[in-house]
Amino acid sequence: MASPNLIRWGGLAALLAGAFFIVEAAAAPFIGDLHWAFHTLDSPAHALLAVGVVGLYLWQRSQEPFEWLETVGVILIVTASVLITLGGLVLIFVDGVLRTEAEVLNDIVHPLELVVMIGAVLFGMATMRVNVLPSGGALLIIIGALVYFGIKIIGIGPEWLISVAVTILGAGWAWLGQALWSESGESVQQPKRVR
Repeated sequence: MASPNLIRWGGLAALLAGAFFIVEAAAAPFIGDLHWAFHTLDSPAHALLAVGVVGLYLWQRSQEPFEWLETVGVILIVTASVLITLGGLVLIFVDGVLRTEAEVLNDIVHPLELVVMIGAVLFGMATMRVNVLPSGGALLIIIGALVYFGIKIIGIGPEWLISVAVTILGAGWAWLGQALWSESGESVQQPKRVR
């Protein structure tokens, strides 16, 4: 079994990732084309999400049998989030510190967001099926990811809806993270359903 502290701190990381996504969504319209400024918020959000989703996953796995949707979702989220974080840090340095145009790197990093959204939908669906963490948080993650995906890929709706989608997604991650974090260390050791 995974360490109860790792699981609990994963809850805090998911909560903070959700908060960063909400702040990022609120700030995005004011940032404009300043890629370094956007990635200053986006990189920590994805780093925290990678840690947080592992904690959420380990908690659910300690309570319920194997769910392949959840595992695939976690792999997609963690892999893409780590790459987004690393790419974002390079963009912050190149674009913000060196003041050199990094449009090519930005074009590589942003499609990885779609991989995170696919993983988020899979993870959200599995979370609702397993029913260990709050289904409302999982539903927000699914809705936010699908709206984001629809705007980016299909071109449905105005561009400002991306901020709304990211806010919904962030609220879902924060909800799941808060549910796990609020459990005492003792109750994390003694598995029970988090509501």
